[in-house]
Amino acid sequence: MPKINDIFKLDYGHSLELNRLEQSTAPDAVNFVGRAARNNGVTARIKPVPGLSPSPAGTITVALNGQGGAGVAFLQPFPFYSGFHVMVLTPKVPMSEQEKLWWALCITANRFRFGFGRQANRTLKDLVLPDLENKPEWADSINVLKFEGAACPQEAGATVDLAPAHWRAFRYDEIFEIRKGYYNKKPPTSAKEGSVPFIGATEYNNGVTAYIAHDNLKKFSKDGSINLNEPLDRKIFPGECITVSNNGSVGEAFYQPEPFTCTHDVNPLYLKDKQVRLSPELGLFLATVIRADKYRWGYGRKWRPIRMPNSLISLPVTPEGVPDWSYMEGYIKSLPYSSQVP
Repeated sequence: MPKINDIFKLDYGHSLELNRLEQSTAPDAVNFVGRAARNNGVTARIKPVPGLSPSPAGTITVALNGQGGAGVAFLQPFPFYSGFHVMVLTPKVPMSEQEKLWWALCITANRFRFGFGRQANRTLKDLVLPDLENKPEWADSINVLKFEGAACPQEAGATVDLAPAHWRAFRYDEIFEIRKGYYNKKPPTSAKEGSVPFIGATEYNNGVTAYIAHDNLKKFSKDGSINLNEPLDRKIFPGECITVSNNGSVGEAFYQPEPFTCTHDVNPLYLKDKQVRLSPELGLFLATVIRADKYRWGYGRKWRPIRMPNSLISLPVTPEGVPDWSYMEGYIKSLPYSSQVP
């Protein structure tokens, strides 16, 4: 099997310090790639450095150390500068964008080798990669252009101004029908998988911790307060609502588009105004506002349904002082990437 240095030419990046550079949002600004594990490794955009050429687009960056980012590889679609301990990989033979993405995926799959403070400075060149004949078909056939335009808003025009002066505080029970989750255990990994999302008190993956089969709902109920003989559909909540963790990651809120079940550590919230549809855009706005208040529930405080009705949520209002649902929905539609909201 080939090693990385059989396929790529390895060079250290620019080894620049971001705090000595001038950040910029101008059209001629250049991406600065650091050791981050997110956002394609880009941590800022900076003014061009006189006399220093950026690394070319189409190369792969690999963080050599760093908390969480060591061993993570990204294909850089634009010219860039780089910080300390970033390796730049240039293919030794011409490659398609799909093939470069495949190799970046293979390199990142080895990131576990660089945990616990181990650096990849000396060992990266000897990292073993799969043989070319083992490359899956999709690595050459996938259409990478299907994401073009993903950064566009749903509606053309400038981003709507939030105008915080036109907001008003409401009690939660004025806005939401607050429901209680069920006393469901988290399904074991051996449970039969299905299509019903299981929402837990987590801050990740839209709150989904598993997908379970419909007939598992009775099996994983644990508390006598639930009538195990009731119809299983009673344990499934309708979609188009917001789930809020009342324990664990308290205050973490997510929009749920599809029917789901959940634990008693989750409060499902439905709009009381039945004339208004809780669309994905409106749900994302409300979930963000709820999540912004999660700091209030630190230090072990729980946000059970008995306490939530008295809590306050601030929302944009019409001149009549009622929630301006169309304004909230329009704000989300005006944001970049909102074209990808289903």
